[in-house]
Amino acid sequence: MSQNQQKRKYKKKYQRVAKKNNKLLAYGFSKDTSTEVPVEKKSLDRLRNSWIPFGDDNLFPQQLSDLSRSASTHRAILNTKTTFTLGEGFHTLDEKLDEYIMDVNANGESLDDVMRKVMSDYWTHGNAFLEIVKGEGYLNIYHQDATTARVHKGRTKILFHPDWENVRKTEEKIKSVNLYPFFNKAPKTGIERAVIHFSDYESTYYYYGLPDYVAALDHIKIANQIGKYNLTRFKNGFMPSAIIELGADMSEDEAQQFIDEARDKLTGETNNSKILFIAKNGDESASNVQVISDDSDGSFMELQTITNDNIISAHRWNPALSGIQVAGSLGNNQQILTIYDIVMSTVIREPQQMMIRELKKILKKDGGYKVSDLHIVNKPPVTMLGAINPTEYISLQEGRKIFHLPELTEEEMEQLLQEKNKVKDGTNNSDTSN
Repeated sequence: MSQNQQKRKYKKKYQRVAKKNNKLLAYGFSKDTSTEVPVEKKSLDRLRNSWIPFGDDNLFPQQLSDLSRSASTHRAILNTKTTFTLGEGFHTLDEKLDEYIMDVNANGESLDDVMRKVMSDYWTHGNAFLEIVKGEGYLNIYHQDATTARVHKGRTKILFHPDWENVRKTEEKIKSVNLYPFFNKAPKTGIERAVIHFSDYESTYYYYGLPDYVAALDHIKIANQIGKYNLTRFKNGFMPSAIIELGADMSEDEAQQFIDEARDKLTGETNNSKILFIAKNGDESASNVQVISDDSDGSFMELQTITNDNIISAHRWNPALSGIQVAGSLGNNQQILTIYDIVMSTVIREPQQMMIRELKKILKKDGGYKVSDLHIVNKPPVTMLGAINPTEYISLQEGRKIFHLPELTEEEMEQLLQEKNKVKDGTNNSDTSN
C-alpha cells in the first residue's frame, strides 16, 4: 500500500471517529413541580365519562390529601380547625335524641365521630360527604371519604370509587348515590340512601369546592421539600473541618480504599467537623492545610419563615392556636382567648353552623327527632381559671376541706389570720436580726 493510500485511510478513520463523538448532549434541570389549581370543565355534554373530573388527571383530591401529610405547619392548622369546629361535641337535653347521637350507624360510631371525619375532609379538600341510610325503623349516618367521591355529570348524584386512578379498569366498582333529599331505594331490601355534599364556595366553581388555603399549595410543597433537603444534607453532606494534603504514593486499590473510608467517616450523623487527609502521588511540595469554616445554622431558614407565613395567612389562622412558635410572641391566656374568639367568628362558625343546620334537617325530617336545642359546645384552648384567686370566692375552712385538712378551731383560726396579716403588713415577730 502506497503512502498516499495509507494517509487517506487514516484520514477516513479519523473523520469517522470524530463524527461519532462530536455530539452535543443537553439536559434541562428545571422541572415544573408547582401544583396548579384545577379548572372545572364547563361543557359537560362533551365528557366521555359519567363523572365530572376534579383536576386534569381527576386526582386533585388525592393531591390535597398527600399535601395534608407533607408539611407540619399545614397539618397542625388542619387538625386544629377540625378540633375547634367540633369542640366538646354535640349536646341536647332531649333524651331520645341524646341516646341516638351516641350511636348513629351500624359501626357503632357517635355523631361526634362521624362529623369529625366530615369536617376534617371539609378543611382539607373544601368538600365533604355525609351519607344517609334509611331502613325500616332506623336512620344511619356515615362519613364518606372525599377522595373517593366525584360529582355525576347530571349533577344529581355522587359517584364513589375506591381508586379513581385506575377507575377505567374497574368501573363496575362505582357506587352511585343520589344527592339529598332524593334517595336511592334498593328494590330487594327497601333500604334508601342519599348523600349530602358539603362544599366551600368558590367563584366559577359549580361542582366542587376549594379549600381556603388553595393559594398556598406551592408553599406547602416548598415546606415539605425544605425538610427533605436538610435531611439529605445531614445524611450525605461532606463536612470535614479541614483538609490536609500530604505528598505520598498510592496504588489504585489503596486510593479506592481511601475514598471508601473517607465516605464512611466524613458523611452522615456524628461525622461532621473531622479532618480529611489527602495523599498526593509524586508530589514533593510542602504539606498544605485548608481550614473549612461553616457558620451557617441551616439552609433555607429565611425561606422556611416566608413559607410558613404564607401557609398561615392562606388558612386565615393564628399560629398561637396550633402550638406554632413565633419569636417574640409568648401571649397570655387572655390574649389567646381573644385570638380564639376572632378565629371562631371569622373562620370556624360559618362551616359549623352549616353542618348543624343540615344535621337538624335530616334528624327532624327523616328521623322524627326534636332538634331545636341540638348544638355544639365550643371549647377554647385555654381558660381563665389560672387568673382566679380562690381565696376571694371560698372561705379558709372550705379550702381546708378541699385539701382534706382538719377543720380549725376558732382560736386556731384567729391565730392563723393574725400571722397572715403580719406577713401582709411586712412585719414578722420571728425576725431576730439586729
